[in-house]
Amino acid sequence: MKHHRSALPLPRYVLRKPLKHGVWAYFFNVPTWARRAGCKLKNEPLGSDYDAAVERVEKILLPAFDAWRTGGIVPTEQAIAAVGTLDWVFSEYRADRRFTKLDAKTKRNHEVGFRLVGGYVLKNGRRLGQASLGSITTAITDLVYERLLPTTDVKADGTVVERERRTTVNHAMKTCRRAWNVAERRNPGKMPLVNPFAKMGLQSSDRETPTATYEQLRAFRAKAVELGLPSLATASLVAWEWLQREVDIFATFDVSHYRPKERPKAVRVIHEKTQEENWIPLFDDKVWRCTRN
Repeated sequence: MKHHRSALPLPRYVLRKPLKHGVWAYFFNVPTWARRAGCKLKNEPLGSDYDAAVERVEKILLPAFDAWRTGGIVPTEQAIAAVGTLDWVFSEYRADRRFTKLDAKTKRNHEVGFRLVGGYVLKNGRRLGQASLGSITTAITDLVYERLLPTTDVKADGTVVERERRTTVNHAMKTCRRAWNVAERRNPGKMPLVNPFAKMGLQSSDRETPTATYEQLRAFRAKAVELGLPSLATASLVAWEWLQREVDIFATFDVSHYRPKERPKAVRVIHEKTQEENWIPLFDDKVWRCTRN
């Protein structure tokens, strides 16, 4: 069968080759001069789906190549991930709107999970992120989960303390489960039917978060002032008195929330996580009347 050349435009460094039955295949080819200059990106087959090939090149491969050309940092796992590996699943999730629309803190938490799970070293010396999706079974993920739970901390005096990081590892597994589901939806029919990170029966930590005492708060504020960080001292007091999270204090709180004209004796407190709003009184009524008189 004679192949008529496609009129569809191609991104830089992408070639098309004819297959049987009039189908075209697409390939990303790193220029020879770039490979000689030390570029770590590799040539990659992109399949026969034009839209998927263009999306991967424009959102992942070309940005990484341009970062290398300009001396920037190439995000290795994101950019060089071979198709069909766990690293590729992570890169697919990063490129999706369901990841890009997340706030910066949530993205950082997901990246911690990617590094933790994808960086687990297998018996053959390779990272789990480099493993093919077909080889990652539920038995493998259960084993990785158990191996990642224990960790050690070294105190200032050199003492080594063993502990369990269950909350962190649980979040990492949930992140991988989410990434797998998104990648599967973006690539229907191209991934294993079973998500090995699903239905893991994760158990939450039963360790209670220790509550700071008022004396510890005072000591912290005094040290912050001593180090020339008065704003941090004030923020810690706000967190203590108004039960505020970090994002509430440094991102949500506004000067207009403090003693506005319509409420001169109160402060408006908004909890970003729950969107709950409260007006907290700043003065005792008796003290307020004495001050006004």
